[in-house]
Amino acid sequence: MTASHERLYLRTLHELVAAGVVFGVLGTFALRCQVPALPRRLVADCDILLPFEVDNLTKLVSCLQAAGWGVSVWGEPVAVPLQAGQLAGKYYLRAQQAGAVLDCAYENEFLGWPDFWACCHWQQGLPLLGLEAVLLQKAQANRPTDQRLLHWI
Repeated sequence: MTASHERLYLRTLHELVAAGVVFGVLGTFALRCQVPALPRRLVADCDILLPFEVDNLTKLVSCLQAAGWGVSVWGEPVAVPLQAGQLAGKYYLRAQQAGAVLDCAYENEFLGWPDFWACCHWQQGLPLLGLEAVLLQKAQANRPTDQRLLHWI
């Protein structure tokens, strides 16, 4: 992740909060927000989780598109208003701008919204998945990128 991508993510996330979009930040970006010494090179993108509520997801897409993000589901551009049928079983929306990637998951096989939200806290004006929960997810996923991150910690 570049410094400009980090600034873009932070600005966008704060805009989403201000617009009333319900979400929480997870993954390495949530970790970087809590551990600023984490090298940017270990953060590939920004991931958020939202409840699967069409009105909330429509608000998300509207805000992202107004801020210049291209939003797609499985590579196909989306337009508002969204329909539950076009989203079910597809797990996430992907927003892209200037090389930055914001993955917006609304279905998660391993972590339901209520349990996820219960593990979030507000820091720097953003709802972040707690440090311990992020590290546990990384240990469970155990991909090479997760291993590099855990080795750094």
